[in-house]
Amino acid sequence: MIDFAINIETLYPDMDICEKIERVSAEGFHAIEFWSWHDKDLARIKQTCKTHGVTVRAISGTGAYSLCDGKNSDAFIDWVKQSIGAAKELDCNTLILFPNHFTAAGCADFRSEYSHEAMIANMTNTLTRLVPMLEQSNITVLLEPLCNLGNDGGMAVTDTATGADIVKAVHSPHVRLLCDVFHMQMMHGNLLSNITEQMDIVPYIHIADAPDRHEPGTGEINFDFLFQKLKESGYAGTICFEYFPAGATEAGFPAIKRLCEAIK
Repeated sequence: MIDFAINIETLYPDMDICEKIERVSAEGFHAIEFWSWHDKDLARIKQTCKTHGVTVRAISGTGAYSLCDGKNSDAFIDWVKQSIGAAKELDCNTLILFPNHFTAAGCADFRSEYSHEAMIANMTNTLTRLVPMLEQSNITVLLEPLCNLGNDGGMAVTDTATGADIVKAVHSPHVRLLCDVFHMQMMHGNLLSNITEQMDIVPYIHIADAPDRHEPGTGEINFDFLFQKLKESGYAGTICFEYFPAGATEAGFPAIKRLCEAIK
């Protein structure tokens, strides 16, 4: 069975996070995702979610350290440990990890320090080191390949196949792959086959249209085809809408709701 979530980070830009939770709940969305946790009042978020019947499906486990940076592997692992504590406080069991962390100037760039092969090895090693902690806490981390366009040129993993290879090398049910169709479309396309060929390790999909990362129906991706084929394939994970609204936040909700209803 497919379940649905929505990332509230980019919605209602003038509201605080608890107001956002109230709004999306009123619109019928009862599972959410957001990015950083360290700058938020987790107790207040938890209470707001409880009041409005909302669950936190995933949060970011990436802070100021990069998964691809082997020299700071210990610091990365310590941050994930803290992120697990935050997830537990929110009754959340999923953390999203990026290959590289982000700075004000774009993604952290380690190409002058490591070869691409070394960065892949660093990621595989650090994820493997995380497994005992993840097993003990019953937390799953999702590796999310991202595009390397513009200021994000140093992104270490940009394609689904490489991300899948890393996850398979770690070989743990607590380390899985996140497929973000916006990033996939920008980097290599072939969305359906890239997801279904790895379906056993992809419990989570991010949805935004391309090339402007707005809600479905504003760009070039045929979401009606994609969603129907995912349903036919037997996909049984989470589809999370993570996009930047093209206009007023609520103007994008009908397109999302239509897609959800079509594959229930």
